[in-house]
Amino acid sequence: MNYSSQLLNALLHLFHLENIIYISLIIIGGLIFIRVGDKMLTKIEQKFDLNLTAHYLFKDILKYTVIIVAIAWILHVLGINLESILISLGVVGIVIGLASQDIVSNFISGIFVISDNNIQVGEVIEVNDFKGTIKKVGLRNTTMINQDNFEITIPNSVLSKNIYKLYKPTEDHRLRIVATLPHGMNIPEFKEGLDQIMYEYDWIVDDKTSIFSRDYTEWGPKVEVSYWITDYKYIDCGKVTILENINRLIDEYRKN
Repeated sequence: MNYSSQLLNALLHLFHLENIIYISLIIIGGLIFIRVGDKMLTKIEQKFDLNLTAHYLFKDILKYTVIIVAIAWILHVLGINLESILISLGVVGIVIGLASQDIVSNFISGIFVISDNNIQVGEVIEVNDFKGTIKKVGLRNTTMINQDNFEITIPNSVLSKNIYKLYKPTEDHRLRIVATLPHGMNIPEFKEGLDQIMYEYDWIVDDKTSIFSRDYTEWGPKVEVSYWITDYKYIDCGKVTILENINRLIDEYRKN
């Protein structure tokens, strides 16, 4: 059976109700497996005190493995023979291979970056005039946050081919949140109330805080709130916690 015949046969199989249900279950099952696997990795990380770099590595491996298995399973359901497709692609496969060199390069570079253990989540690096705190080290890309709170994605091949500066963190990590306060809300009183709430968390450094007005909009004054945390693993949940408490204070102000 040639490639065209297999494709036609797959299209015919696709419109069968049984196959539609089967494929849907594969996709849903894959998503559930990734979600459950991520939660299990988080528990393992907490139990064995693994760093976030290892967490993201295992998460990427799990995700890509599930995706590959799911695609192969779906093609099998549709009656497509993977071996014959790979053989029949021929030149097309070579072209695709050449086009995906960057992807493969980034993937391999990611393995070396992670295995060398030189770059860790929470550390500060500078490469190609970009400087920021590492948020995630994946198999293909490394994500960092610069001083303006923007995310920058750097292909791992750039890290492996270029010289980069690594700044070992010597102080606590800073969280910056921009919020718009209601008209008439007193900013110093807001800061005092927010500090009282945030200092109850043991991962918040209680002798460092800052707040300043950035702009004034039609909805009210826009302020930037900064807190420092003791461990980078609180970077995401810390932002959520600050936002929740800001909204709590705003709701209390509006009720009064």
